Amino acid sequence: MQGYEHTESTSELDRFPREEFSFLPHVVQLLDKVSSGKNEIEIRNMVRTSKTKKLKEKFQRCHQILQELPGADLSREEQEDLLRTEKELLEQKR
Repeated sequence: MQGYEHTESTSELDRFPREEFSFLPHVVQLLDKVSSGKNEIEIRNMVRTSKTKKLKEKFQRCHQILQELPGADLSREEQEDLLRTEKELLEQKR
């Protein structure tokens, strides 16, 4: 995966680049073009542009990153239980 490096970091937010999950500017730009489109042909051509393809690729990369996150397959309760257990283990080792 390009640009994705799984590291043993103290912060979960450091596991992947935040800019990978910044969609709003791209979506707003596309919506502006659609809303200002004079006709259907212009809108169809816009949908086929590289910016739209890049946005789709970005969604796919984010989906892959999320699928690779450790614990993503666990429910919130299971994650909280695991965190509590790991904190207890850490305290015992201290």
